[in-house]
Amino acid sequence: MLEAIGKELKIIRIRNNLAIEKVALDFKFSKETLRRYENNASGLSVERLEELLDYYKVEKDIFFKNVCEYMHNN
Repeated sequence: MLEAIGKELKIIRIRNNLAIEKVALDFKFSKETLRRYENNASGLSVERLEELLDYYKVEKDIFFKNVCEYMHNN
């Protein structure tokens, strides 16, 4: 499931035409931290996930629907 969450976060960022540097700067953490979230190399708290989804303006139910579809297809 973590892989699917990270992949979906990356897809959303790219669809929003946001560079990893921009998101990291807005959240005041390193681009490596965001890269680790997107590549599932670092644990992502529920709070941080909610903050990112709010930032990307993505509804949680839609996000998790896409995560579940990814898991089902892979």
